[in-house]
Amino acid sequence: MVIKNKKALIEKLTGIHSSKKSYYVELKKKIYETTRRNIQLEIINQLAKGIGIEMSFQEIIESVIPKMQAVVSFDTLSLYVIDKGTLVNRTVFVTNHESGAADRDKESGEAEAQKGEKATESFWQVLSEKKTILVDHRETETPGDAGEGLPAMVLIPLLVKEKVIGVLEVICDQGFDQSDLLFLEQVADQLAVVLENARLYNEVWQHKREWEITFSAVTDLLVFINRDCRVQRVNQAVMDFFTMSEEDILGQKCYRLFYGRESKCNPCLADQVFRTQKTAYLQSRTRYNRVLDIFAYPAYTGDNEPYGVTYYAKDVTRFVDSIKFVSMGEMSAGVAHELNSPLTAIVGNSQLLLRETDPSNPHYQLIKDIRNSGMRCQRIIQNLLTFSRQEEYTFEEINLNKVVESALSLLSYQIEKSNIDLVVKLAPELPLLLGNEQGLEQVIINLLLNAKDAIESKALLEGNGEKGKIVIETCSSGKVVAVHVRDNGSGIDDEDLPHVFNPFFTTKRVGRGTGLGLSVSLGIAQSHGGVIDVDSAAGKGSTFSLILPLDKAYNNDNNNEKKEAAAAGEPPREEGG
Repeated sequence: MVIKNKKALIEKLTGIHSSKKSYYVELKKKIYETTRRNIQLEIINQLAKGIGIEMSFQEIIESVIPKMQAVVSFDTLSLYVIDKGTLVNRTVFVTNHESGAADRDKESGEAEAQKGEKATESFWQVLSEKKTILVDHRETETPGDAGEGLPAMVLIPLLVKEKVIGVLEVICDQGFDQSDLLFLEQVADQLAVVLENARLYNEVWQHKREWEITFSAVTDLLVFINRDCRVQRVNQAVMDFFTMSEEDILGQKCYRLFYGRESKCNPCLADQVFRTQKTAYLQSRTRYNRVLDIFAYPAYTGDNEPYGVTYYAKDVTRFVDSIKFVSMGEMSAGVAHELNSPLTAIVGNSQLLLRETDPSNPHYQLIKDIRNSGMRCQRIIQNLLTFSRQEEYTFEEINLNKVVESALSLLSYQIEKSNIDLVVKLAPELPLLLGNEQGLEQVIINLLLNAKDAIESKALLEGNGEKGKIVIETCSSGKVVAVHVRDNGSGIDDEDLPHVFNPFFTTKRVGRGTGLGLSVSLGIAQSHGGVIDVDSAAGKGSTFSLILPLDKAYNNDNNNEKKEAAAAGEPPREEGG
């Protein structure tokens, strides 16, 4: 009775109903089937995991084929990708069964044609009926016919939302049983998901790529911010404008990025857009002293709720400044003409009084100060007139070395009295150029005075005993002539360097400069078809180079070529100083 109950218990636990003699054979068979089923589930699971990892579709298939062969015997596995009812791709995986390959080599041409026609017919049948088709030639052909030995073939549609996006074709010489077909259909279901996922990923990636190309192609600034005013997306123009990487920009508050502020702007352009849900406009001067026309556009969710703002900004600094400079030039010309008359009387009368006053008279120095101050005001007015382009120059052939010597005759004593070494290097046989001697002399005087002030400013700030030094030299390349003025003074900060030629911009102490010197000098250089180049480092000194063409035909050449040509000039000779 105990034995009988034990046998019944084993049969219920294992599901095996057999005699004691065949018990272990049946158990071994059951274990094999269970192992086979576990491998099938492992393959299905691996395909499911492959959906979320960065593997190509072909890599996923190749990784599961060895395990598939342990479950289902097949010779060829083909995957057809269908798009809008059209075959767009076919990937074939052939196993290394040499016997199968040899059998296929023996197939006659007629058998191949028959198989191809039937396979094509079955393929389109799968697309139209959206169901698995099994083509087993051995069941339809009699031995000795041309189709003898043709492999069994199963075609399984890959369905996504009742739409065929592909076909899985498996060919096996030995045919398939029902469990094989069930497993292959499960594999096809997972492949359909993987294939659709890959298609969607590629589609999204392509759209993203196209959008990024379009986004970056815009030369004006594009910035997207969220409701918290944090920057979420920018184009290449923004990175170039702020000279920052994308990683440094993203996540910043917009008011910090544009204005360097730590608190929200008042009024806030983004708040206005969120409140009105309409486009807003603002023109403002941002960091780096740049003027931007900013248009703000609301971005909406699917529920028509604003979730961010897109800023489209255009740099209009040059346009705004040009308008301002035109107005300033007109105003300067008017003021200069109004002041010229009384200043002429002041300077003229003071000179008359000086002639009639004995130098020992206590009033002599006061009258002299009046004359000097009046003449200084006249020079400022002259600069204003030059800035407003109301002064015309007469051009003639001149030697730039003579212009330098004339400027040094006025300033060399003043420079050396300030305990500054002056080194003069003039190139021999410098060619003549067409220019205005007084205008170019004014440029060289401005460059020398700026060098002197930079050295004195550095000595005042640092209080060290370093000896100041100014080097002025001339050179020629055959197409241009140049004057270089180098100093070891305080130099120019990086943020100030782009503005040194702007009218009324100065870093000098109050009373030491009007901010017109370099602006006027640049205007004189440009009237000669030349440029002024500057190379400076804060705390190390500066080099200003006046580069002038030797003929009018060269006036419109690129400025960089002028600089390169000037740099390639003959080594100048030193005349001391």
